[in-house]
Amino acid sequence: MILAVFVISLAGAPSFAQSTNIYVIKNPAGGQPYNINYTITGATINDMLISTHETSLVISLNSTSDGNLIIDLPRTLIDAKVGANDDQFIVLVDDTYTDFHETKTGTDRTLSIAFTNGTERIEIIGTQVLPEFGSLSFAILAVSILSIIVISSKTKFKFGL
Repeated sequence: MILAVFVISLAGAPSFAQSTNIYVIKNPAGGQPYNINYTITGATINDMLISTHETSLVISLNSTSDGNLIIDLPRTLIDAKVGANDDQFIVLVDDTYTDFHETKTGTDRTLSIAFTNGTERIEIIGTQVLPEFGSLSFAILAVSILSIIVISSKTKFKFGL
């Protein structure tokens, strides 16, 4: 009898499990899109964009209460490095420095960021963001080299030392 009451009470209890959401950030250079996994309480995400100039990820949100954002950042999208070693991200909540918790893997860095009711913007600043040129730089380099070869062969330019 006690077991039946316990099972029925669990079935009627509200679920506080959080689901993971995905936000797709498009590469401004036309490369691959990046999936950003996140979980948020107390707010909804309006927009996320990558700023190559500021080496940051800017998150626009609509908060309805105090909350928490847990966000998985692919290292291929944004990272904080000093040489080959990991460095600390800088996190601003409405332009104010804030503490956060971080876990790391070889491919991702996961940040847990608390915010207060009324928060509209979270900015995560690293030292590098997606390759600014990606595969486009390789294509430009290849065309440049081929152009030099063609021009030098047509003008019979000789490299003499």
